[in-house]
Amino acid sequence: MLLRFSALGDVILLRPTVDSLLELYSNVTIWIVSNKKNQSLFNHHERVKFIGVDLGNNIFKIFKQIKQQISGVNFDVVYDLHDVIRSKIIRLLLVNKTQKTRVFYKKRSLKKQIIDKKIKLTQLKHSSERYANCLKNDFPKIDFSSFKKVLKFKGKKKNTIGIAPFAAHESKQWELTNYFYIFKKYDTYNFIIFAFGKKERLTTEKLFLKFKNVEIISNKSEITEQMELINECKVFLSMDSANMHLASLTSTAVVSIWGPTHPFLGFGPLFNEKYIVQLNKLSCRPCSIYGKIKNKHKECAKKSMSGISPKMVVGKIELALKN
Repeated sequence: MLLRFSALGDVILLRPTVDSLLELYSNVTIWIVSNKKNQSLFNHHERVKFIGVDLGNNIFKIFKQIKQQISGVNFDVVYDLHDVIRSKIIRLLLVNKTQKTRVFYKKRSLKKQIIDKKIKLTQLKHSSERYANCLKNDFPKIDFSSFKKVLKFKGKKKNTIGIAPFAAHESKQWELTNYFYIFKKYDTYNFIIFAFGKKERLTTEKLFLKFKNVEIISNKSEITEQMELINECKVFLSMDSANMHLASLTSTAVVSIWGPTHPFLGFGPLFNEKYIVQLNKLSCRPCSIYGKIKNKHKECAKKSMSGISPKMVVGKIELALKN
């Protein structure tokens, strides 16, 4: 059993590990506990059993739901891949259902020291690799270097560029008017804007839909439907966000824009590192792990995004289109 409750981006990064485990071990059945909204991401294999929980419920209601669905089932090992109070309680309550429990090491303290400039920025292992390492003691065949993209593509890609201009934290969003340059530069392409929240969709309609080659994705699209749509695009442009991680599992090249956060902290775009856009010489970066900004870092966060020009982004888009 794998426990994972956190943000969508982190859950997406778990998918390559799951796929590798299924491929290498034909006798393994995987139970995943996560937010019920993430279910479609793990409906891809008969040996994956997904328990979707409502994170708005208290811990005991969540456990009751889990207990009902695993009645009569025992586990060889339970992996806590989140390691917060909620998952700690659940793994404790499951102690009689498993032979052993393992916990994912998130390196919170190390990342905080990098942000506070107490230690030098160094490239940490990617979160997907550390998920794999957490399972490696029990499944030694797992090897991060052999991880694959989830979706392949045969045929001709559509003349479309996908864009995910929003992020959970506004500090990670590039100035929206910068996209006008992109739309005009690639006026022979169609653009699909990935915007789902009410505020995001209203902003998109106001700013972007005045361009004839721009449309907005349906807000009823499931995660797997979004992946299929991205997979048809020639390029996908995104912030450091869940959309970036989702797009990185497809065959489409992903250009990602980074400001206050940094791909070295373990959340870079899998298979798409060469398309990263960032200010490498801005010494105050990174000033946040996930995008939440303290007052003392606000100026750095602002500079980290405003210093990225449309021409810099176009340069990476051109590289992606050539490949």
